[in-house]
Amino acid sequence: MKLTQNHIQELYNFTRKHYVEYYDVQTELVDHLANDIESICAENSNLTFEQARDISFKKFGIFGFMTVVEQKESQMTKKYLKTILKFAKEWFQLPKIVLTLSLLFGFYQLQKLPSAYYVYASVFGVVIILEIITLIRNSRKLKKNFKETGKKWMFQKIISINGIGNSALVLFYLYDFFLPDSTKDFLLMGDFRKALSAILITFLVIFGYITLVVIPQKAEELLEETYPEYKLSKTL
Repeated sequence: MKLTQNHIQELYNFTRKHYVEYYDVQTELVDHLANDIESICAENSNLTFEQARDISFKKFGIFGFMTVVEQKESQMTKKYLKTILKFAKEWFQLPKIVLTLSLLFGFYQLQKLPSAYYVYASVFGVVIILEIITLIRNSRKLKKNFKETGKKWMFQKIISINGIGNSALVLFYLYDFFLPDSTKDFLLMGDFRKALSAILITFLVIFGYITLVVIPQKAEELLEETYPEYKLSKTL
C-alpha cells in the first residue's frame, strides 16, 4: 500500500488524538508510522490502512506516544541549555570579558556599603519579576500564534515558557540559598563568601540578559535552524 495525502492527514489527526500537540513531534511520528504501515501492508496486503496503523501504534507500548514526547522534550531542553552556554561563553571573550570583570569588581566593592544587601536583593527581585512577566507575555503570544497557524513547536515552547519558568525557579533558589537573611549578616561575610556572592550576582545579571534579551532576539533564527519547515509554515 502506498499512502496517500489523505492517509498522511489521518495520521496527523491520529497523533493529535493521542495527546501529541507539537507539530514537529507529530511530523516525526507520522513519518515513522507511514513507513511502518507500508512495511506492514507489504507483508499482509489484506490489511486495511486502519488495521495496519493500529498494529504500528501498538509497538509504542502501553504509554503510546508519551515516551517519544518525553524524549523529545528532554532533547530540546538540552539544546536550550547548550544555547545558553554558547551565549554565556561570549561573555568570557573580548570585549565582553572586560564588562564581566567590571561587573564582578563593582559588585564586590559594593558589599562594603551598608545598602549593599538591598541592592543585591533588588537585582535578584527585578530579574525574577522580569522572568515571570516575560513568561506570562510569551504564554499569551504562543496561544495567539497557535490560533493563527494551528501549529505548536516544542522548541518554541522550551524557549518561551519552560526555559524562562525554570530560570526563575533556579534564580529564586540561588537567592534563598546563597544570600544572607539580613543586612547585618551580609556585611559580616568573610572574603570568600563576598567573592562568591559577587560571582553569583554577576552570573545572575549575565544569565538574565541572555534569557530575557539575547535568546528572544535570536528565537526566530534558532527555530529556523532547528526546523527547516518552520520558516515555510509562516509563509503559508
